[in-house]
Formats: sequence, structure tokens, C-alpha cells
Amino acid sequence: MSAMTQVSKQFDEDSVIIIGVGLIGGSIAAAIRARHPSCRVTGVGRSAKRLAAAQQAGLLDDWATAVTASMLQSRSVVVVCLPVSMIAQQVREISSLAGTDVLITDAGSVKAEICDQVMMDRSSARMFVGAHPIAGGETGGFENAEADLFDNRVCVITPLQQSGGDVGRIQRTIEFWSGIGCDVTRMTPREHDRILALTSHLPHVMAAVTTSVVGPENLPLTGSGFRDVTRIAAGSPALWKQILAGNREQVIAAVQSAERMLADFRSGLAEHDDSRIEDLLSQATVCRTSLDS
Repeated sequence: MSAMTQVSKQFDEDSVIIIGVGLIGGSIAAAIRARHPSCRVTGVGRSAKRLAAAQQAGLLDDWATAVTASMLQSRSVVVVCLPVSMIAQQVREISSLAGTDVLITDAGSVKAEICDQVMMDRSSARMFVGAHPIAGGETGGFENAEADLFDNRVCVITPLQQSGGDVGRIQRTIEFWSGIGCDVTRMTPREHDRILALTSHLPHVMAAVTTSVVGPENLPLTGSGFRDVTRIAAGSPALWKQILAGNREQVIAAVQSAERMLADFRSGLAEHDDSRIEDLLSQATVCRTSLDS
């Protein structure tokens, strides 16, 4: 874990409960530890052994294998860091137990499907402010947690219309995520999913395609370029299956855009239109260079 001294003056939480203490949940705990050491961090998960190890590593003050009503009666933030297919149900269960001063947020990389399910329950819709910190890594587990994982990384929040304009909870959500280093921006759930299909989900599909086309027999002849463009293909297939399925329509649209671009490359090569190939490569060069400017 990296040392960190920056402290957000807006962070005003005494208790944070993290559901799912893996890479993201563990890094949230580490960031709170580094920035807000007086805040009590409780981890919740299925494995007592893993949770005890996370506490031993200094990430948690306390842990439990289930959420109880007694944990949720005082002011606290609950961050659900579970696979996207499990988040909405967990939010509903927490809201049925929680006191009125509890804020529920999440770290799911798909938002529309989660928010649609949460909105079906009035209590959940009132307490929940969806979020997606755009940060992570290929290697999971709290052992790989980093206190600076969220530094200057965008976190998209997707407040629900059904929350009744709960400005207080929305502001708390902004302060929570900015308090661990994020630059917070606000979108609708569907706008988030449309953009992330292009910026996150499509790149994973393309990395997987490139890796599979090369095949294991050709790996000895790969270089740093191959490693750069396929790094994310090493991510968990089970996790990414849920992400892609949870944003199915937008991912299909993104893949179709990629297919059209690949068809342009194929036709340019087949027709010996080298200037067209150069134009396509130049467009990519200009776009990619602008990212670092």
C-alpha cells in the first residue's frame, strides 16, 4: 500500500461498511485507512478466514459474515463491492434493515440494470446512490489493495430519479468518493453504460479476441506491444461474463462499431488502398495522443 497524506475536508463519515473485501473493497478500506484513520471500517463477506486475514493486514477494524440490522442503525456508508449480478439484491436487503441515516452506494461497472432493479423498491431507491469508480486491475483479492488506487480516477455517480431528490445523500456520495481520491462526475445510468461499453467493455472484448486469435502456439514470438494491448484479457472470465451480460445491448452496439472499423481495414488492405489504411491509423494516433496531452 502506498503512503498517502492528503485528506478531504468534506469527508464526514465515522463508519463505512464494505460488502465484498476484494481488490476494490480492499482498496476502499486502504484509502480510508490512509486518509481518514478515525473512520471505522467493517468488512462483510462469505469467508471468515479471508476477512480475518484482511483485518490482520490492517484493512479492517471489524468484520462479519452477514449484514445485520444492529450494524445499520447509526449513520454510516455501505459500499457494495460485489459482482454486478448480486448488487441490486444486496442493496434491497440492506435497505430493509437500515436506519434512516444510512447511505448505500456501490462500485459496479454496470449501472442501468442495477438501478432499474433497485427502483422497484421505494426504500432501496431512497437510500441508494449508484457509483462506478473507474479503477481496478487484473489481479483480484484484498492482498493487492492499493490506498492510492482511486487517486485522480473518475467515479461516475448515477442518482435515481425515484430518490425524491435526496440532495443530502447525493452530496454524501460525492464527498465519500472524492474523500478517497476520486474525481466525481454525474450521469444517468444509461449514459454511463453507453460510454463504458466503448471505453471499458469493448477494450476487454478486443483484448480477448486478439489474445485468442494469436493462440498459445504463437506466444513465444510476442513482444511488449502484444502485452500492452492484451493485458486486460487476463481478468477474471466469471467477473467479465457478468459485466458484459449486464450491459448486453450497449456492448453489442460497441462491438458492431468495431466490426465496421475492422471491415474498413480489411477492405483497404484487400483493395491495396494504402492511403486509406494510413488515414485509419492516423485517426487512431491523433485520438490516442490526445489522451496524454
